[in-house]
Amino acid sequence: MPFTSESARRRSRVPGIGVLSALGAQHRVRIAQALTLMLVTSLLVVPLPDAAVAPASADASLEDLRERAEESADALEEATDEYVARQDALEEAQEELIATLHELQQIEGDLSDMREPLAQLASTMYQQPDAGVLGILAAGDLDEDLQTQAYAAKLSEDNQALIQDATDLRQEQVGLAGEAQELQTFTQLEQAELAAEVTSLREQSESSMNELTDELESRGLDPEAYMAAADCDPSAASNANGYPNGLLPQEALCSLYDDKMLRADAAVDFLQLNVEYVEKFGENICITSAYRDLPNQHRVYAEQPPGFAAVPGTSNHGLGQAIDLGCGIQNFRSERWNWMETNGAKYNWIHPAWAKSSPFEPWHWEYEG
Repeated sequence: MPFTSESARRRSRVPGIGVLSALGAQHRVRIAQALTLMLVTSLLVVPLPDAAVAPASADASLEDLRERAEESADALEEATDEYVARQDALEEAQEELIATLHELQQIEGDLSDMREPLAQLASTMYQQPDAGVLGILAAGDLDEDLQTQAYAAKLSEDNQALIQDATDLRQEQVGLAGEAQELQTFTQLEQAELAAEVTSLREQSESSMNELTDELESRGLDPEAYMAAADCDPSAASNANGYPNGLLPQEALCSLYDDKMLRADAAVDFLQLNVEYVEKFGENICITSAYRDLPNQHRVYAEQPPGFAAVPGTSNHGLGQAIDLGCGIQNFRSERWNWMETNGAKYNWIHPAWAKSSPFEPWHWEYEG
């Protein structure tokens, strides 16, 4: 079964708190809704599933081990996505807090502008509380009476609207002040929660990775090779279609280990073969050469006597379907060469007939998948 990881990626985005409206009551409703969404999001970030961190049993199969690793990686990625979403929401809440405080300052200014005419109105009414406009007109000379009449008439016309505006602004001021306090408290709590979750996620990630690494090493498997297998999708080999020898796109290749690469399907089968090899010999298959791009084909051709290297642009190495091996496999009919000859074909890796004679290359193996 290929080493693949096809689990669905989920990214939940938490809506930010909406722009505050002019009315304090509507603000409080919207703030309550936003807080509810944020708190629901916080509940979504839960500890990794038991399967992600539970130690492998002694008789767990390699298939179980791969599944456990994939579940651990998916759970950690989902938790990380949740954390990023909550960070975004926190930033929006902080921006909303700043906007609220700015609006509160603006209302303070508007109230200050109203204090003078309100004070004048109060003073006038205090001086003539019962006489009304006519009484006010009789309090001075003619010029003063005319000025006072105009002023009193204007105040009489506007005083109700002015007082109502001041009352509304004061109510809005009280509402915004309450919302600002709620937002301030909420952002402080949210920052504390995020700090705790960062620590928890880091510990869980380290624990799950150590669990996997320890289990792999206890089985004699190389974690680098195992991770390479888990990350490689064999269907990516189709991305090589139409590309010339030695010019395959990166999307068609997968890493092995020791900085070597092959076409994706060839890489997956080779890494599965390597698992059996490690179980037998306790170490990875030694790779001396794998995929060769066109410049490297020219280099190898120039370094070899004529007939000992394929003409650049014609080598199976340039298709990502050939590999040269060492650590004893390069010795014809050695124990490790014989093992490769017996087991390689199960994973579509064979030693071609021509490499047994002309030219003689016991280290050279090709993929027939």
